[in-house]
Amino acid sequence: MSGRPGSLRELWDRSGEAMARHPRVPMAAKAAVAAAVAWLAVLPFGGIADDYAYYAPLGAVIAVSATVAKSWQVSWQSIGGIILGAALAFAAARLPIASVLELAVVVGGGIILAGWTRLGQGGEWVPLAGLFVLIIGSAERVGFVVAYVGLTSLGALIGMAFNLLWPPLPLVWADGALARLRATLADQLDALAGGLSHSRAPTLQEWQQFRRDVGPRTSEMREMAAQADEARLVNWRAMRWRETSDHQSRSARDLDRLALVVEDLTALVVDSEHADREVLALGPDLRRPSATAMRSTAALVRQADDTPMEQLVAAVDADVQALVAAVIDVGRRTGDDVFAAGAVITSLRQVRQVVESSRWRAVGTDRR
Repeated sequence: MSGRPGSLRELWDRSGEAMARHPRVPMAAKAAVAAAVAWLAVLPFGGIADDYAYYAPLGAVIAVSATVAKSWQVSWQSIGGIILGAALAFAAARLPIASVLELAVVVGGGIILAGWTRLGQGGEWVPLAGLFVLIIGSAERVGFVVAYVGLTSLGALIGMAFNLLWPPLPLVWADGALARLRATLADQLDALAGGLSHSRAPTLQEWQQFRRDVGPRTSEMREMAAQADEARLVNWRAMRWRETSDHQSRSARDLDRLALVVEDLTALVVDSEHADREVLALGPDLRRPSATAMRSTAALVRQADDTPMEQLVAAVDADVQALVAAVIDVGRRTGDDVFAAGAVITSLRQVRQVVESSRWRAVGTDRR
């Protein structure tokens, strides 16, 4: 029996890691339990509540799908959209027009009212609620609206209570977005190095195979980081992971800066070093040392192995210094403009500075 607690603890840790890497799983479990509790909560009411009991689970799901701080806002915006849609349906039903025109008025007017900024995400419920009230509740419209709004509100309160008891803290999810952006930026630097490693400059068409789509990864990182920051509000679990969360926020800001530097560097190299130009920014004497410096910089950004940070930084410094020496030599020998080459050096030094100051760590686990 002495080994059992350890086994249980190991099982708990493994389940924690799995749920941290797949945050939809605990969210789905919480939503399922909250919906079931909301359903059971309205069954004793009887009457019209019994006829439309499914609206209580709907309210619970609306609340649980957001962070604690936002669940209140999302819930009441959704209920506001439902009330506005119901009012629109009442108004359309009183018009002396055919049923099909009533439906058109509710849908058209609902879509227009859904754009009201104060409704936020709840705006999407205006046309839907209007249709429900107009069609489903046509026989007993007042009772249907009371059940619709009342039961949805009750379910939302239950969902918000579940959010307070088990608040989401998607740090690992955001960690994943940070790691993916980091890998993409490192891949882009490696790809640039690959394009510069040939004896001749690639054409503009050939350069396309050396470009990576950094934009979507940057947008994903920003969204995930914003969600993680929002999840810290009104969240009792956030105190436990405050240091981790603060570090993650700093890493997100640093990666945002790094993405801008790498994208600017990519545009500079592709636009100034292609075979369609008469005068190349780097030329055969500077392409290879530039590629070498980019590869070591990519390794510093990626940090994929156990190589110490100091060793990675030293490699970047040595390769960038070699590039500086090559640029000075070319400038003296040829008298050519080496401004673009100097910009490449500046960009690589900026990347080095951001990465070293960030001291990124590996992705954590037990942070659901």
